[in-house]
Amino acid sequence: MNTSNTTEEQVVNRLALAEKRLRLAMQAILLLILAVAALGGWQTWAIHRLAHPQKLTLHRLDIVDDHGVARVILAAPVPEPMVLGWQHHRDGPVSGVIIADGTGTERGGHVTSDGDLPNALLTLDAEGRQTVLLLAEPGGSTLFRIWNGDVGSLTMGVDNNPFLNMHQRGSLTFSTPQDNPQSRDARTLFR
Repeated sequence: MNTSNTTEEQVVNRLALAEKRLRLAMQAILLLILAVAALGGWQTWAIHRLAHPQKLTLHRLDIVDDHGVARVILAAPVPEPMVLGWQHHRDGPVSGVIIADGTGTERGGHVTSDGDLPNALLTLDAEGRQTVLLLAEPGGSTLFRIWNGDVGSLTMGVDNNPFLNMHQRGSLTFSTPQDNPQSRDARTLFR
């Protein structure tokens, strides 16, 4: 550019234009910095919310061990029980927490039944069969039972009255109060 042909007024105008463009560029950079900072803050907040949710809605959550075996299942409803790798049938749908051993065999749980009588149950199981049951009915009746198949059982509870029954090899060996209704009940729960 030939400076001899450029007048002082033209230099001043060009300098003013350059200063104006520089101010606009600085303002644009400042706005861009503010937008990036705001976006970064929003992303940090969103990541924090994802990492620390206030509510998580699921139908099922499996806690697995190092071998990928589901050891704790939280579900509504829980899946059919697994026993030594084979799926079995549950008497009715239940929802809650199931615990399993290292083979994936169901070994107990804390559930509520989803059927006509919404009982709350706490169970402990041997491989393939229940051995401990604590049951609370919605109206307040409560039952506690421990047993080992047909070897024997101890059942106690409170319905209209407290009761305690012992069975050995299918025969009633002790009952209090004597001849209580539960001692004669043929349902599996009381045998």
